[in-house]
Amino acid sequence: MEMAKQTRQAVAEADVVIFVVDARGGLSAQDHDIAGYLRRLGKPCVLTANKAEGMKEGFHLAEFYELGLGDVHPVSAAHGQGIRSLVDLALEPLHLVDPEDEPEAQDPTVIKLAVAGRPNVGKSTLINTLLGEERVLAFDQPGTTRDSIEIEFVHRNRPYVLVDTAGIRRRG
Repeated sequence: MEMAKQTRQAVAEADVVIFVVDARGGLSAQDHDIAGYLRRLGKPCVLTANKAEGMKEGFHLAEFYELGLGDVHPVSAAHGQGIRSLVDLALEPLHLVDPEDEPEAQDPTVIKLAVAGRPNVGKSTLINTLLGEERVLAFDQPGTTRDSIEIEFVHRNRPYVLVDTAGIRRRG
């Protein structure tokens, strides 16, 4: 219960949410619950289907459109596929000015990107791949991440904070 509370707070404080689902495991009732919560928040959200390595785009992702969160971005965090464009895609709705183009327009506010989803969909692996280093523990066993973990990083000369959240579980 405490992990879900921390995760919801991290998501509520984020500027953008990267919602990670399991492309191989398919759509679950938990995914529907989380998507409903994210829709109610009204924050920019990038629906990311992890573990999509070796799968042909299109057919296997169609079911995730049911979540009502727009297009599905397939990635394989473990293999680094589809990762390059993910941060740019996540930041696109914020309409940020590139500090290299207009240095005087640089906003000192740090943007927060929360990575959320149900347990064991690869949230921590995705964070490590985005950072290019092993910063958070990632295991096959659900429940490895117990607290929301904030990690600072710089992308295109602008500071950001990635928030790795504990998996959101359904209430028993």
